[in-house]
Amino acid sequence: MEKSFSVIEVLETSWEITKKNFLVIIGYSVTAFIVLALMQFTSMFLIGDGGFLSFIILFLVLILNSMATLGFYKLTFHLIDKENEDIEVKSVIPTWKNISSFITLTLFLGFIVATFNLIYQKLLTVATFSKFVDQLKETPIAVELLAVVAFVLLMLITMRFMFFPCFIVDDDSSSIESLRQSRALTQDNLLRIITVLLIVVGFIVLGFLALGVGIIVTYPFTNVILVVTYRKLVNSYVQEHDGQLPSAE
Repeated sequence: MEKSFSVIEVLETSWEITKKNFLVIIGYSVTAFIVLALMQFTSMFLIGDGGFLSFIILFLVLILNSMATLGFYKLTFHLIDKENEDIEVKSVIPTWKNISSFITLTLFLGFIVATFNLIYQKLLTVATFSKFVDQLKETPIAVELLAVVAFVLLMLITMRFMFFPCFIVDDDSSSIESLRQSRALTQDNLLRIITVLLIVVGFIVLGFLALGVGIIVTYPFTNVILVVTYRKLVNSYVQEHDGQLPSAE
């Protein structure tokens, strides 16, 4: 890997991009937030007890959320790779393939979470398991230990697959392909990626602590950090593998 690549370099580059294009980045983020908030607020009155209309509204919200997320990645890539070119509307609109890939992974993640929750609820109906959970809750140290283990596992999983939106936008990858590429890209950079991920989490927490208002600045900045990290990792990977991008194999 490229030896000059460092977390400090990522932060400095990300800050320069954010500072130079502050109005564009914040403007896009605020606009996307307002549109999504209005859409979700409206959906609360349109969604009834289910039915076809509710499904359509939820699907539209999912599409808009995917467009806003992927659009920000496209905007950031444009600011990095084409900094001297004007930004056009089409520069930040993801393709339908991008959107469908992102939605597929979003639904897949939701399915996994729902499945684990369902399994847990079913296990609670078993007297032995329910008694074990009650005893566990009465042992603070055990609960804290489980929380730490769960956090570490979540961080490791997130770290290996956190760049899938970048591959969807930058390489026009499919859902499964983007996951495999993200895993390949992060294979030999675990320590630096963990550091970047912890910094990102720290900035998001700071944003929420600032009465929630700070998230308007910290959230876009953290996404710029992720895109810059991705770009540097890809450049290093290409140098090491004779011009080859991370494969989906």
